[in-house]
Amino acid sequence: MRVAVALIYPNYIGGGNKFTSDLCQMLKGFGHELALCAWEKPNENTFTGIKDIEFVYTPSWFTNQIKGTIWRTLYTSGSTIKKCIKEFKPDLIITTDLEPAVFYAVSDDIHKIHYCHFPSETRIKKMTWPYLLYRIPYWSQHYRQLSRLDYVVCNSNYTEKIAKILWNHCVKPNSFKVIYPTVDLTNFNFNRDKKDQICYVGRIDAGKGIDYVIDSFISFYDECKCDLKIIGAVSKDSEHVSYAKNLLKRVNELRDSSYPIELKTNVPYSDIIDTLLKSKLMLSFNPEEHFGIVPIEAQAAGCIPVVADGGGQQETVMQNITGFRINNPNEFSQYVKQILNNDLLYHKMSEEGKNWVKRFSFEEISKNWSDLLLEIDGKKL
Repeated sequence: MRVAVALIYPNYIGGGNKFTSDLCQMLKGFGHELALCAWEKPNENTFTGIKDIEFVYTPSWFTNQIKGTIWRTLYTSGSTIKKCIKEFKPDLIITTDLEPAVFYAVSDDIHKIHYCHFPSETRIKKMTWPYLLYRIPYWSQHYRQLSRLDYVVCNSNYTEKIAKILWNHCVKPNSFKVIYPTVDLTNFNFNRDKKDQICYVGRIDAGKGIDYVIDSFISFYDECKCDLKIIGAVSKDSEHVSYAKNLLKRVNELRDSSYPIELKTNVPYSDIIDTLLKSKLMLSFNPEEHFGIVPIEAQAAGCIPVVADGGGQQETVMQNITGFRINNPNEFSQYVKQILNNDLLYHKMSEEGKNWVKRFSFEEISKNWSDLLLEIDGKKL
């Protein structure tokens, strides 16, 4: 089967692109031919599965000049998909971090899968009348294209529950599926000397609770004397760039005050692996995390996650067995002290975590995608 994968920025080191890379590697493993539709060509720093795709389609200069997040996402991505259809002639198109509305560019004789990290309706940032009116033409396209999909594949049961509430009226019956993102566990099969180090790994975003992690670190540092390493990607959105600058300023002020804290952004994936392998705990507080690949990676690395008790994290972290789920960031301190002061407990939970995440392995998740593609291959359009 000829499969095209569509996303926005292939060189952004974040969970969405990590998922895309893993999916591409699985598809290649099944023997499918691949094409990539994106706003720019992959560079050397992107994930391997994306970087190795031979057929890459990018937008024209004209569509790259479109302003406005909605319309640029829709028509810039649509132009790359149209190019791909004309030249590559795919049997199936999968959108991995795009709005489902981009399928307006795809004819009925091509199969369609939308991978849903979370429904579009939940990501509206403004509730003003002008903004809502501005989006009306978009919504008509959005719901029309949802009704044309073969499958909506959700990244967690939590996401599927929300998607069904919002989309059940237009998505075909039995078209919802849940396939978790995967983790290549072989990346974490290395021994590193664990430090008394805690970390935050993930997107550098005000909504990810990074400031909660720093506040907690300051509160228990005198007692625990551990290091804090913050590492993650900053998107090109101005609000995220601004937040990252303010965060760096805060981190530098704390370093000047002799706190052992470090912030690194937009690093190679190898740095993320190394950070998790050397840390004893990974802290994050985002109760609305749709899935959360980092807690899985942390457990694979023997690094115990302490995360918010909400969203997809309820599916990925076993409370008091492989990690801790908390209702309030004030609870960080309790669990950090518990782990750093008890080597026996740390090693027990660390081993439990490594065993637990095998269900998210490349081999297990590949079976789910293989079954789905066999279903699609057997369909008659």
